[in-house]
Amino acid sequence: MDDSPNNAFEALRTLVVRLSSSDGFPVELGGEVVRRVTLVGDADGELGLKAGAIGRSHGLIEKLGELLEELSVEAVSLPGRGTADDDQRALIAAALAACSLHDVQVTCGGEAPISGPGADRDRRAAARARSGDDARTVTAVISAWNKREDVRANLLGIRAQTRPFDDVVVVDNHSSDGTAQMIRDEFPEVRLVVMPNSAYGACETFNVGFSTALTEYIAILDDDVVLTPWWLERSLARMAEEPETTAVVSTKVVEPGMPDSFRDAEALNRERYMSTFRGCASLARKEAVDKAGGYDERLFIYGNERDLTCRLLNLGYRVLQFPGAETFHRTPFGLQMGKRSLFYHARNAWLGMLKYAPAKDLARMPFLVLTKVLLRGRKAEEAGEVTDAVGTIGVGKSLRETKGAWWIVARALFSVLYNVPYCLKRREPVQAPDFELPLQ
Repeated sequence: MDDSPNNAFEALRTLVVRLSSSDGFPVELGGEVVRRVTLVGDADGELGLKAGAIGRSHGLIEKLGELLEELSVEAVSLPGRGTADDDQRALIAAALAACSLHDVQVTCGGEAPISGPGADRDRRAAARARSGDDARTVTAVISAWNKREDVRANLLGIRAQTRPFDDVVVVDNHSSDGTAQMIRDEFPEVRLVVMPNSAYGACETFNVGFSTALTEYIAILDDDVVLTPWWLERSLARMAEEPETTAVVSTKVVEPGMPDSFRDAEALNRERYMSTFRGCASLARKEAVDKAGGYDERLFIYGNERDLTCRLLNLGYRVLQFPGAETFHRTPFGLQMGKRSLFYHARNAWLGMLKYAPAKDLARMPFLVLTKVLLRGRKAEEAGEVTDAVGTIGVGKSLRETKGAWWIVARALFSVLYNVPYCLKRREPVQAPDFELPLQ
């Protein structure tokens, strides 16, 4: 590390990560003990971070990046990653990611400086060697379309995992905003697949990503999520406790505009087996997904997680809700406004149930849709009464505010009728006890 007087921050030449529960790490530079930047604490922490909650902070990389910019940091010294302290490991991982974005040289635990385009790949290999879990490998699979800044934040969050991913695959649906070039320039460790045009749906692009993964597990990630630093480590640990019949660990998702009453609802904060999973951030066994055939590409987008889960249930697998790992989804809470969202949500719910709902459930579904979805009040939705069918939250608002909403619903109905032969050909009613109609 350069110890010359022009090392950018003058009085502050080395960023030292110090937890509030310790006395800090003694660092000397040219015989001089340098100033420490306190990152964690109730009141005195410069980033306002609290001990015990760092691994659940989705904005950690951005905060560290702002600090690096403010102090004009050129070099950072961090303690080694071999610590058992969860907060410290999360903070170190996030600092490494922030430094990679801001072209800051890093010395970690007295080792040689980490820099250059292969640095993240080298860190992942070193972390696997230390942890000894090479057999339990995992690939992050992301489907992206015209969300360059969201994808950048997502990939930084992946870099900042306390347990690094073994591989990262991004399938870009021919974005026109420079997403693919940004990945090539800033994230050389990512395997990038660019579709020949933008007409492909998320179901197909995810399937392309699944097919390229060569690992035991795949992390299914939307392009606009930011994983908290503990996400992969804790998801893998929880999956390891489950029998092989657990195909998916569905993690907790926090979104802008999500009411506290919903986020803290008891049903959403306890472990239970489900009839779907959160496709924006879940960990899955690749073998199970392959056996089930991946996403149904006719669905194009939305409702594909429940459809896949029905096939997994028919194969004897289960899906576990695991609130112990959390991610931030940049898409606002509830059903997204717009014609495309309304059409595919309305259509795909019926296509899935035509294929998989038992006859008695299918017969009562129209009445239940009316009473439990269309006439459901906002207070009931925000109180957490909707636990699995989160894609129906706000459907009443969408019907009121989307121009030509009822014509869109009619088009969806016509599409359902057109697809009846397709659904009947694949009909396999689910008898597993975890099955629920898409209303809960």
